[in-house]
Amino acid sequence: MKTELIMLCHAATHAMKSGLFPNAGDAIDQLEEARLPKLASMFQPDRIVTSPANAAMQTGRAFGIEASVDTSWNDLNYGLWQGRPIREIHDEDAVGLGAWLSEPGSAAHGGESLEALQTRVRGALEGDHEAGVTLVVTHAIVVKTVLATVLDAPLTAIYRMDLEPLSAITLTRSGDAWRLRCKSSV
Repeated sequence: MKTELIMLCHAATHAMKSGLFPNAGDAIDQLEEARLPKLASMFQPDRIVTSPANAAMQTGRAFGIEASVDTSWNDLNYGLWQGRPIREIHDEDAVGLGAWLSEPGSAAHGGESLEALQTRVRGALEGDHEAGVTLVVTHAIVVKTVLATVLDAPLTAIYRMDLEPLSAITLTRSGDAWRLRCKSSV
């Protein structure tokens, strides 16, 4: 039996729509709740794993099956910027924000760099995975990091990726390597 990971970005939060750095307690936006029932018909996973963030767990519940929580898929630790307006950070520390937005090793916020996130994500990908389809509900930055890692692309490629809430990618495992799989939308 094949091993497949569907990496799903959680539903949008008010913070995302308001230009705030995320916070683990952020709930999904009320308007997004109406989109969640459609998810169960789009994917038929054998199991669901979520980030411990509230928005990821709320999105995972839409499938109606019990989900497990795995901290490996947690959002980037934004340190001192967590929950704060991006514009405010820009006004206070434009150089630090600029470095974070262009240098994968930067952790100007005192939290986790993209390089550190990649190390965490690589560990999750290299771990044991059950055969069948696992749907992982996580964060766009985590999915971008997974893409760069699986495709062996430079980490700076993340700065050229835009992933919308509730967008998904599919990975299949062949031996020890993960492959990106694009499915037909028809």
